[in-house]
Formats: sequence, C-alpha cells, structure tokens
Amino acid sequence: MAGPRTPLLRPDSYFDRHDGSPPFAHAAAAVAIVTVVTAVGLAVFLGEFAAALDVPVTVDNPAYPGDAFCEDSVLDDTPSGCGEPREVQRSLGALVAEELSWLPPAAVAIVPLFWLVQGGVLHAASALADGEGAFADTLAVAGWGMVPSLARLLAVGALVVFRLRTVAVPGSPEGAVDALRAAIGGVEAVGLVAAVAVAVWAGAIRTYGLADARDHSVGTAATIVGVLTAIGLAFELV
Repeated sequence: MAGPRTPLLRPDSYFDRHDGSPPFAHAAAAVAIVTVVTAVGLAVFLGEFAAALDVPVTVDNPAYPGDAFCEDSVLDDTPSGCGEPREVQRSLGALVAEELSWLPPAAVAIVPLFWLVQGGVLHAASALADGEGAFADTLAVAGWGMVPSLARLLAVGALVVFRLRTVAVPGSPEGAVDALRAAIGGVEAVGLVAAVAVAVWAGAIRTYGLADARDHSVGTAATIVGVLTAIGLAFELV
C-alpha cells in the first residue's frame, strides 16, 4: 500500500517512507504554491480594501506642474499641464492600494527567502544537537512546514474580506477609516488563535521530518522545533 503523497496529514508515515530524504522538488513545488497564494491573497486584500474605502479625498493633481512653473515662471512658453486643475478628487482606498501595490510582487521574493532562512535556522539548531544529514533535506522539511500557513491566510483573509464588504462606511475620510478600523478590530485575536493552531500543525510536520532527515529521535526533534516555534510566536506577539 502506497504511503501518503504529502506530510500534511501523516508526516510520520510520509518521512519514514522516504528514508529521511524527502523529495526536494515536491517541497519546492509546495513553497511555490504558498508563494503564489500569498501574493494573490495580498492583491485581493488590496482590491477589497480599495473598494471598501471608496471615499473621495482632494489631493494635488500630479498633471499640474505647480505655481512656480505656471504663474511665477520666467519662461516665455507656458509649460504643458498648466491648464489642468491644481487639485483633483481621488478615492482614498485607491490611493492607499497604490501605495501598497508593491506588496504582492514583493511576496514572490520574500516567501522563498523566508523558506531559506527557516531552513538555515532549523539546520543550524539541528547541528547543535548533533544532527546529521544534507541541508537540502532540512530545507525540504522546512518547505513542507510552511504549507499550513495557507490555512491561516485563507481563514483570516476570508474574515477580513467579509467584514470589509459588510461594513457601512461614512462619507468622510476620517469616519471611513474609523469604521474600517472598528470592523476589523477583532481580527487580531482570530489571527493569533489561527497562528497557534498552524504552529502546532507545522510543528508536527517539522518534528517528524527533522527526526528522519537529521537522524534525531522524535523527542529531540520535537524539542528543537518547539523552541524555534515558541520564539517565532513570541516575535508575533511583540
């Protein structure tokens, strides 16, 4: 009977089946999925935020060169754009989304980098406990340990989107911001609960994976993973 194809539900059987050397390509594909879903999730959030905060604000018109060029200019010819209005109305949500538009593409680089950092930390901690095995195997374990974070992303993201779509936003920018802040005020607590649940799930994957990949006992691997997980959760609470 074939063993499990991923370590998400039966990590002990999965890693035992691969004799301590889980397929690196499979883990890399899993990280690629996490990367794409994270980037798409951020793009969806920015779109929903812009739609929810569709409140007009008056801003300087970027097409207008400025009074120094249009009214006080010593130039003989009037610069292009001086016929444009000094100020225009824009959607506050669209402005914020534009300012944060770098987040989705940045996730494409940050998630794989985070994978390498996690793998390096896990490998170094294992080495301190006399672990033996290739870094690629530790990296595969770290990669699979990132997959449960998708459950947190989807759960918290769905809650945020629901609240953004159902909140009543006043017409003033200040009132709209306050309304959105109140609407998503309880998301932090849900996110923390999700973080703990995901940490336990990911911890189980990393524990059995590290035990097989680095020739540790399950108890030693659990201690290593537990300490690193506790440190990671502590940083989230700061």
